[in-house]
Amino acid sequence: MKLHQKLSYISLGRGGYVIYQDDQGEIKFDYEFGGGDCVAIIFVPEPNHWHKQTGRNESERLQILTFVAEQAIRDQGSRLPV
Repeated sequence: MKLHQKLSYISLGRGGYVIYQDDQGEIKFDYEFGGGDCVAIIFVPEPNHWHKQTGRNESERLQILTFVAEQAIRDQGSRLPV
């Protein structure tokens, strides 16, 4: 079964939220802009807190985070300075 995954963003100045959505619901991650070579930091629950903070099984963590990282780069990567 393929999930219908989507990523959206809410900007609140120097940070905001990255919102992951799929057929099971959504997960909201805080983010803030970085400095130097770091464009942004997306705050992700550690594995031992993943289920409690997201309501998702730990077995889904890698797949979700891979999608978030790859999609954020596709969506926001063109805004990176060269």
